[in-house]
Order: sequence, then structure tokens, then C-alpha cells
Amino acid sequence: MFEGLLRLALVAIMLVGTSSARAQVLFVDDFQDGDLNGWRTGGRGNVQVTSYGTNRSLQLTRASYASIGLQLTDTPRVRISLSFAALDLEGNDACVAETSVDGGETWNEFHRIEDGSDDSLTLYPGATETDVSADTPLLLRIRINGNGDNDTCWVDNVQISAVTRRDLISVGPRQKLTANFLRSGEALSRPVAMREFGPIDPEQSSPSAFEGRLSFSVARGAGTYAPLRDRFGFAASSLARLGYPPSFSVDLVSDGELLIPHTRALQVTDHAAWDLILSAGRIWRERADGDALRAAIPFALQEKNANCTHNGIITFLIRNGVPASRAAYQISSETCAYHQFDMWGMGTISRISEQVDDKDGIIAGYRQERRRRLPTKPLSELGQDHPTLDTDAFGSPQDISPDHLTTFGVVVDGVHYQSPCFTRYGDYPFCEEMALPSYSTSKSIFAGLGLMRLEQLYPGSSDEMIADHVSACRRAGWSGITFDHALNMATGRYKKKMPDADESAAVRDGFFLSPLHKVKIERACEVYPRRERPGRTFVYHTSDHYVLGAAMRAFLAQKTASDADIHRTLVVEPLDQLLGLSDTATATRRTADDRAQPYVGWGLTFLSDDIAKIGSSLSGTSASTGMQQLFGREALATALQQNPDDRGLPAPAKPIGYSNGFWAYDVASALSCQSPQPIPFMSGYGGISVVPMPNGLTYYYFSDNEEFSWVRAVAAADHFRPICKVR
Repeated sequence: MFEGLLRLALVAIMLVGTSSARAQVLFVDDFQDGDLNGWRTGGRGNVQVTSYGTNRSLQLTRASYASIGLQLTDTPRVRISLSFAALDLEGNDACVAETSVDGGETWNEFHRIEDGSDDSLTLYPGATETDVSADTPLLLRIRINGNGDNDTCWVDNVQISAVTRRDLISVGPRQKLTANFLRSGEALSRPVAMREFGPIDPEQSSPSAFEGRLSFSVARGAGTYAPLRDRFGFAASSLARLGYPPSFSVDLVSDGELLIPHTRALQVTDHAAWDLILSAGRIWRERADGDALRAAIPFALQEKNANCTHNGIITFLIRNGVPASRAAYQISSETCAYHQFDMWGMGTISRISEQVDDKDGIIAGYRQERRRRLPTKPLSELGQDHPTLDTDAFGSPQDISPDHLTTFGVVVDGVHYQSPCFTRYGDYPFCEEMALPSYSTSKSIFAGLGLMRLEQLYPGSSDEMIADHVSACRRAGWSGITFDHALNMATGRYKKKMPDADESAAVRDGFFLSPLHKVKIERACEVYPRRERPGRTFVYHTSDHYVLGAAMRAFLAQKTASDADIHRTLVVEPLDQLLGLSDTATATRRTADDRAQPYVGWGLTFLSDDIAKIGSSLSGTSASTGMQQLFGREALATALQQNPDDRGLPAPAKPIGYSNGFWAYDVASALSCQSPQPIPFMSGYGGISVVPMPNGLTYYYFSDNEEFSWVRAVAAADHFRPICKVR
């Protein structure tokens, strides 16, 4: 999907009162339902919900306003956040957000944008924190100070959250998930601090070895699903057991305090809504648990046929190798722009067998994976190691709403500095094992690097014709369109050039929704008419990369006389050989049929170390020698904007470009460079950016509030280690 790239900007708003924990959401309105439920409107001008592509927002014109009140009974402090976009502001015109805690007697402004921030596309986030009273409603008012009918403000992503209670992030003894609670029949009535799912007691001892196959299940009614953002109405859908994780069985072996699942890649389940990702957890002893061991398994639910990923943890007690308690589970974070929820409850854990096949191989494989990870330090040490680097520029709340930030990191001189993984109830205890979705960063890593690898193996493959390898496209008249044209989304076939227009139509016409290859390939080949010669105009189509994947598969099958898997052959094996990949990164979304066609343009999942290594291997004045050998020096140079004679196509217009599956943004103006300085980057739906910089630094973040700003971080990196010659 179109990644909101026109929102890249140096944002001039300072957010107030950020926290390392996602807050408990009390109210949210993204206006996707098209209604003004609870909003009071007035003033001179119009107030209405308007659409741009698939997104809806609240539009105010001239001198109108919209306000809403929230009565709070047991929340002494809240955080209010929203985003503004604007058009045709001039003079003293402004979009203004303000709050009142005294019934409207006084108003406190916390967010404003004016002339110069009114391109109608860039979303500027703003937020504040305020104390509230149980006796008086919290009032939020959004208004436009304009003098003409053309003066326009849009507001989106309105959210009011309880500031995380201290008992949810404090240190000290375990508050809820004690041994007594896990052994009792008491319900888990509300979410708890995520720290309760990890080790707390400093008086730990090495546990006895564990090996066996366990099963986990949740009985209907034994858990709670609390939607916070639900743009497509999943909560009201007929999906069976949407609010419960799938039952599963898993082979587990311990290695010291590590608890390692046999499979840590995406597992397709028979659950109607969710597939499953398990990660390595811990097994340890706590003094308060007596003779029992405590186990924790990080897990993620990934939406069927999509890439939304919801992260949680399961914990339980084991005695003498046998489960000795119920299992508590909780999901309190995600990377998903349209479906956000808390899920928690109690499940049943049981032991199926006492032995695991290939126990030694599982341990050896995970040990090797950990050995190949980059040296990693907490982000808090970045400033200590590099005092001249402005660390506040990375993950800045001026760019990314803290409530929607999953994690971020910076790689400097081969060291990976990572932030915590944030949740609504404190930091995630197993951040290095959190599953992170790719969305359209797959377009760079799978489609881009995949075709580069195919070209290295079989020179000239980039110039192969799509129609020679995909019969559905041949029937639809794809003559003259090459693999390279499809990679660069310049097929000459489109309905509208306007950003997001065709991509939004693809959501509606069934390309994304169908799980079957036959439907996807026919829609991808047929949906867009031929408008011009290929290679001239970039128009964002995820379907072009799906077509490319089908063509690469057919071409590789011809060359190898077998149906070789393009994901493993062209991406996983070369990257794992060079960098080492997690087991999590070895799977991709595929069609739910016998063909199991990889999606190519989306559907990968990574750990943070995977992203840090891939990004840093592409940073610097050229990609690493190993990357050049595997994927081609010239192709990588073009993708990474290191060939001034080939910058790719405007996407859709300068300063944004697109080349060989990678985006680029020209930061010459922001850095006062003497000449153009396009920075390559990878981008994923909802708010994911991976930025390998020419000065050797790499910056990435995963978020889900449609925010794509990182120029501030590049400016800080340039000050630390110059990227260009200044004017």
C-alpha cells in the first residue's frame, strides 16, 4: 500500500509528556466510520468527514469548530493526541487544538499549524498531558481560524489515553501473576504490567533442563478482547474466536535460561482470524515460586492474509517438567494501523511428550543465530558512546506519536543501539525477540534484492518480458513490460496517477482480500488499463510486485528445471549466508492454496536484529562487499542513489524517487547540501521506515499511526558525521 511518503518533513511541533509505555486508550476516533459520533460542531464554515483514498478524516473550513467531552471517574491524568493537515492557510490562519478541564471557562492550546505547513498532505502530530477531575468533563476542541471558504484543516487520529499508572511500570515484587494466582481459579480481570511476564526476582538460580512438547488452549469465555482501533469493523465480524489466540502445540527445549521453540517462523493455523509466531523465551526459578520453574514464551498473532502483527507473552509454572499451573497470556501492543486491541486471559497448558526430536540441533541453531547478531546495546548508551550525536532526534515524538511507536534503533559502527519495545502496559520484556512486520519494506528486501539476485545468477533476467512468463498478463496485453518495469512500478498500466488512488482501488476490488493465487494474479494483470509506454511513469501498485514474483518464479523454474522457491533461493539463502537471519525472517506470507505463491510486495516478518543488519549492510558510500557480490554492484548502486546518472523515477514527484525497489528522499534542502543528496530508504504501511545513510549510520522505526518522518534523524546524523558538502 502507498506508504504516506509525502508526509516526510521536518515537523515543527514539540510533543509534551512522552512516556516509554503505551497508555491505556480511553477514547479514539479516526473517523473511518464516517460519523461524527459525540462531536458538537459550530462556527462559520463546514464540518464534515471527507475521504482521501481509503482514509477518512474530519474536515473544517473557514472558522468552524468541533468539540467533544469525556467524563472520567478514576483517571487523574490523561494524554491527548491528534494530527493536523491543512490547505490554503495564509496570514493569521491556523488549525488549533485545545483542551479545557473547567467546563470551558478556560482553554489551553496544545497544537497549532499555520501557513507553511499547509500542503494538504503532511500530517503534523501534536499531544499534551493534563490532570483531570472526576467532577468535571475533559473537553477537547478543534477549530480553524480562517477567513475564507478555501481555508481548510483536517484532523485525524484523535486519541485520549490514561497516563500509565505507576504500579504498572514500577519495580518491586510481582503484583498479580504470582504462583498462588497462577495456581488458583481466579480470573485475570484486567491487563497487568508486561514486566510481570518476565523475570523479576533478582535472586534467580539456573533452572533444571526442560524438554518436551506442550499444548496451549483458551476456553471460550476465559479471556477478554478489548478493541481500541477497529477501522474495518473486525470486532463486529463473523470471524470465529477473534478475541482468543489459536490453540497450538510446540516442542520446547531449554538452553540455560533460554526456552527455545522448535519453530520460530510464521505458522499458518486453522484459526479463522490468526496465524502464529512463537519466539524464544525464558525458563527460570524465582524464590517466591517454591520448587516450581517459571516459563515465558513470547508470541505474536498475525492477521490471516495480511501483515498486521500483535505481540504478547504466555507465562506459566512447571514442576518436575510438568505444567503446574494455568497459563496467563496478554497482548498489549501491535504494529497495525487499522486494528489495535488488548487481549488477555487464562489458558490451559499441558505436556504431550517428554522428548523433542533434534533437541541438539534446535539448541545449536539458536546459539548460532544469537552469535551472528550484531553487538547490541540499550539506546540509552548511544549518547554515552557518541556524545556529539543528538540522540533525541531518533524516535522523536516530534516525528512519531509515542503511543504508536513499537520500537526503533540506530546502528553506528557495527553496534546496534535499540530502544525498548513499548506497550500500553510497560516495556516488553523480550524486546530482542519481538516479531516485527515488514509490510512494504518487502518491496525492497524481497522484490528489489530478489530481482537483483536473479540478475546475478542469470544475467539479462531483468529484461525478461512479464508476458512470456505469466499467462494471465499475456492475455491482458502486457507486451513490452519487463521484470525491471514491474519492479519499478512503471508498467505504463494504471487508472490514475494520483498517489494512493489505484492502490486503494486494489483493496476494494479483491486483489488484497483474496487468499488465492488465481484471483490475485488475474486481478493484478487485468485491473489497470494500458496508458503509456512502460518505463516512463511511477504509479504505486503492490500488484506489480506480485506479478513480478509470479514471473520470477516461472523464469527460475525454467532455468533450474524445478519449482524452486524464489523467497528461499533469491532472498533467504543469500542474506543468511552473508548476515545471518533469524528463524522468524525465513518465512513469508503466501497464498492459501497448493501453489503457495509468495506475496513479494508485503508479508515478511523480522526481528530487530534482522532489520539492523540488512539496513547497515546497505549504508555507507556503497553497499558492503558481500552485498555487492550477491546482489550486484551496479544494481545496488542505482537502488541506493549512488549513481548520479540514474536516480530512478520521481515517485510521484521530486524530492521523492523510486529505484530498483527502494525509495529515495532528497535532503539537500534540509541539510543545505551543495548538490542533490537523495537518501535511500525502505518504507512499510502504517509507519515503518528503514534508512541506510551514506555516512554509515542506519536508523529504523516501527510504528502504526501513518507517520513517516525521519529527516530530523538524518540531520542529526549529518551533524555527527557529514553526509554532504554544505553550500
